Amino acid sequence: MSRFILQIAAMVCLLIFLSGKCLASVRLTVVGTLPPNPDDPYYQTFQTVPPANKTATKLLTAFLRIPGKLSLPRHKGISFEDIVVVLDGSGSIGRCEFGKGKKALKHMMKLAENTRNVDTKYAAVSYSNDAVVDFTFLPYSTAANDIMQIRYVGGGTNTQDGLEKAKRLLEDCASGRRVISRKMVLLVTDGRSNSPHLTISKAKALKGIGIDIYVVAVGSYIIGIDEMVKVASSPPENHMFRVQTLSDFWQVVKLAIRQVNPGEYAVLNGQYDPPC
Repeated sequence: MSRFILQIAAMVCLLIFLSGKCLASVRLTVVGTLPPNPDDPYYQTFQTVPPANKTATKLLTAFLRIPGKLSLPRHKGISFEDIVVVLDGSGSIGRCEFGKGKKALKHMMKLAENTRNVDTKYAAVSYSNDAVVDFTFLPYSTAANDIMQIRYVGGGTNTQDGLEKAKRLLEDCASGRRVISRKMVLLVTDGRSNSPHLTISKAKALKGIGIDIYVVAVGSYIIGIDEMVKVASSPPENHMFRVQTLSDFWQVVKLAIRQVNPGEYAVLNGQYDPPC
């Protein structure tokens, strides 16, 4: 009986691949049990902001999976990635820091493009009081330019709406996402959302259909850090990056570039980059 079931499953997978039908992933993500108390000491361990070099290495190994820097298992046989960047544009971020975050994301995309044999497409959602889809899935060359055009609005922190729009992008074949791809959300945010319960629920729904969620948690001390830990995929230690500011995130990306391409780092580091 088990052999028959395996044969049926293989036939279904083959039909999906050959037909190219627009179907959402049904892979379930195994999520570890997290402490129910938001003040549990486990969550407080994520308040510590590691040295930038350490975070840069983690970005390479855990998120980008740069060849030669891999410490996590690869998704075997997958050469396509569809990534939704969900960018916090609330009032606490500030216009200048928002610009630093965009610059970091642009150069992180370039790093991935130049060092990996992976066909990656990006979509972007930004949010404050409400979330907007800034662009649907595009190749690096276009996405890196378009991400710099995202407008800073300021306002509230409606993270749950940002995650909801990311889910729609990853489920809708009209968005340009691929059927056979590793699908991810990269959430960049600086604190507790307007509706933590809804935000955690939306993240759970994403993970339930096989989406990996990575979180760049910004701030020297974050009120409601447990929310960000619960939003990140399991284990959170591998899916959450801590930085004090988005300027620091830009520095982390530059240090990641230095590990892979010292020449490009020297050029970037030599350019005038006014602080916020």
